[in-house]
Amino acid sequence: MKKMLVRKNILALVMALAMTASLAACGGGGLTTEDASQCVQVEMDTTYKGDFKGFMDFYSNVTEDDAKAQYDANIEGESNYFFRMYGLTDPEDQSTTLAPTEMQAVRARSLYKDIYSRTDYSIASSSKQDDGTFAVKVVVKPINIITLVDDNLEEYFADFVAKFDAVDVDSMSNEEFLTWYQDVYAAEYYDTLLDLLEQQIPNIDYLDAKDIVIQVQQDEDGSLFISTEDLGNLDYLLIDYNMQ
Repeated sequence: MKKMLVRKNILALVMALAMTASLAACGGGGLTTEDASQCVQVEMDTTYKGDFKGFMDFYSNVTEDDAKAQYDANIEGESNYFFRMYGLTDPEDQSTTLAPTEMQAVRARSLYKDIYSRTDYSIASSSKQDDGTFAVKVVVKPINIITLVDDNLEEYFADFVAKFDAVDVDSMSNEEFLTWYQDVYAAEYYDTLLDLLEQQIPNIDYLDAKDIVIQVQQDEDGSLFISTEDLGNLDYLLIDYNMQ
């Protein structure tokens, strides 16, 4: 069983995706097409670039800490998303993914800040709809970092596979195996995975531009907000996850 678990991780590195999105609702007045465009722009700049000035200028009731919390939440969510994609099976609960160490999680967040700083998006147009909502068209050039990682996974992990496939885990007691799996196998696995991610960041390229329409709605008190579904679709588009 132990050997099968190690082989399962070695031979099946990619885990299922689980979409996450965490963007704060817009708030403000004016309700013009220009305001709708600005609403979407400052949300994107804050969430993906860590550029807080426009966010704070647009909203009179938010602080830099609010903007930073929004940025940090997205970075943490996306780095966790990456670990779920390529994460190791937890030997004590094979329906879950084994968490990386805190240092590895910090490193992943730092790498994702670099990745998101390279995202390419722009507002193309904004129009008011008959129902009073605003349709803001955003042009996105998806980045291919996940494809780069996936394409180089087998070659990059060759030494790792050879090293750990030769380990006689069946001779270990359950306690010894769990300690080895966490402290040795998983530690080196996640370090190797993050090394691969970091190595590929300078190679990031952009796919063909895609359009997405973000709906900005007016609340009863005149505030603006963006649907969670639209934000999730935008988030998924910025980094291309459609591996062939």
